[in-house]
Amino acid sequence: MDKSLNLVDVLIFDDVNLLDVAGPVQAFHAANRWNATPYSLRYVSLEGAPVTASCGLKLGADAKASLDSTASDLIIPGGRGIDSLLLNHVAKPLLAEWLNTRTSGRLISICSGALLLANAGVLNGKAATTHWSRERQALTLFPEVSWQLNALYLKNGNIFTSAGVTTGIDLALSIIRSDCGPTVALNVARELVVYLQRAGGQSQYSDLLENQFTASGTLQTLIEAIVESPNKIWSLETMAETVSLTPRTLSRRFNAELGSSPVRYVEKLRVKSASEAIAAGMAVPKATSRFGFGDFQQMQRAFKRNLGTTVGAFEKRFCQTALDQ
Repeated sequence: MDKSLNLVDVLIFDDVNLLDVAGPVQAFHAANRWNATPYSLRYVSLEGAPVTASCGLKLGADAKASLDSTASDLIIPGGRGIDSLLLNHVAKPLLAEWLNTRTSGRLISICSGALLLANAGVLNGKAATTHWSRERQALTLFPEVSWQLNALYLKNGNIFTSAGVTTGIDLALSIIRSDCGPTVALNVARELVVYLQRAGGQSQYSDLLENQFTASGTLQTLIEAIVESPNKIWSLETMAETVSLTPRTLSRRFNAELGSSPVRYVEKLRVKSASEAIAAGMAVPKATSRFGFGDFQQMQRAFKRNLGTTVGAFEKRFCQTALDQ
């Protein structure tokens, strides 16, 4: 890895979603504690002027966004302000030419920031994701993009897209792991993980997060396949066939490395993904089918086993509106 600074510009604009900015930025900042090649981040706006996030917080810009920047990477967060930027005559050429003016640059979009990349034409013919609430807009305005809206985040060459809000941290962890190695990524994950408190004694989700970094290559491959297609029928036999192991060997490996049976682990992953989606505003029926539950009653039982609460009680307590996406 190059020992020089990783220079990163973060595009800010009026009505930006603050979490889309703060989550990834804090992850990269935290990585500097363990990383011999630190990230240096600065905030840029299209006019070089301060902006106001959708929550009302004022953000100062360090500089005007420009292709002349010495930064190699550009982070594009999402938010309500994206719709205005789709009509901005400065944003489109900035994003269209960013990679062409850098030998190893990266474009990193969070949430609806992917729509700006699509508008600039850099996602044409490429797989990309964005926040689920932007599905109709993405498919209608940018049919040239291969939208994969079930994905949390995607990498396509030097272009990264993510579903938004907390998945911006997931994407940042993936980049940190690639840049700095799994140990640094795990340290950052441990520092930043947000513990989801349940009604009663709900367990924390950090054990699943740590498994993504500590599982062996074989189990890591299987976990990634399950996360990518949670609505697939993941029987013990199907999982074993996916990684070319016998069901007995797979069960033994899961229990030894992750302390869980394969089928129970799939249920935990589904509950984690579904609960996060519901908390972000996804309708319960849509979450039921998208994350592989046969019906609502199956999801209800899984929530009670893993979270100690019902789906309805969870939704009432944790659901957020999607107004800022």
